[in-house]
Amino acid sequence: MKSESTALTTERLRCSAIRKDGQPCRGWAIKDGLCVGHQPNSLEARRKGGYHSSKKHRLDAMLPLRLRPVLELLENALAEVHEGKLKPSEATAIASLAGAIVKTIEAGVFEQRLLELEERFGGGRLLKLRREEEVTLASGE
Repeated sequence: MKSESTALTTERLRCSAIRKDGQPCRGWAIKDGLCVGHQPNSLEARRKGGYHSSKKHRLDAMLPLRLRPVLELLENALAEVHEGKLKPSEATAIASLAGAIVKTIEAGVFEQRLLELEERFGGGRLLKLRREEEVTLASGE
């Protein structure tokens, strides 16, 4: 059987704070009888943590700057269809054009990355072909 002092030191304590709804907090106390959420100096850390885990922040971090206007246009079109200001067929046309823009940008990014890799590791064969293509286009042939 454990001694009374050993039982007290190994037992975890619940937070002593009261929630907004008047119920006792059910979090585990970590310091001064309070959980992480009720620590007085943790408000700013919780706020930052909440912002950086938000879907909007993650989307902003993933979405290239060039595509943000496309996303904004699609969001506006969606809202206008919902409000009855834009016909669904017009929104479909906008979405189709936006998709073409995205595919074009993705292809350009992919080609640029491929060129960089070929320059670094493959002798630049694709780069030579691209330069020949640009000369042909510039000369109008």
